Amino acid sequence: MDVFSHALWGRHLTYRRVDWRLAAAMGVLPDLFAFVPTTIYRISKGQLRQEIDENTVTSDMPAMAWDLYQISHSFIWTFVLFLLIWGSLEIRLRRIDSTDMLPAGKWLKTSMSPRTAALFIISPWVFHIFLDIPTHTIKFFPTPFLMPLSDFMVDGIAWSVWWILTMNAIALITVWWLLKRNDNQRTAAMASMAPLA
Repeated sequence: MDVFSHALWGRHLTYRRVDWRLAAAMGVLPDLFAFVPTTIYRISKGQLRQEIDENTVTSDMPAMAWDLYQISHSFIWTFVLFLLIWGSLEIRLRRIDSTDMLPAGKWLKTSMSPRTAALFIISPWVFHIFLDIPTHTIKFFPTPFLMPLSDFMVDGIAWSVWWILTMNAIALITVWWLLKRNDNQRTAAMASMAPLA
């Protein structure tokens, strides 16, 4: 799927739980992890930007891109990242308080346990992989979601096909509308419970 959609899905998944900037970043990080170092490497070698069209295959890209892609698009390595996030949040909690909940603040919109916070923080990354499995073809960056345990990959339909893009846009808009409608209902319920002056 395209980077913009990954950012929006990350924001939708963690709505009212995690700051939208963190959620969007976690939604696009799997691709950035794979392609930003490759781009920097190409620029440092004086190479022009790689042109990508319907005939481009994975092997047309630098090997580093595929190596990093196999890490960032694997549920196995993502689970390791989840454990690292959870552990770092546990350490942070011990430093700030003796309670069992992280306080709401800049990145967390509600107080929650370190494990729950780690689950919300990693969920855009996990959903990125789920979206990529059926929307990448076997010839151009198929999703190695079981690496390093297995090299099984799905030959999906390219996300750039017009009807995939259309369905994705409709789903993003629908979920956004449902989230906003839920907000409006919550606001109305709170207003009806307010004491009369």
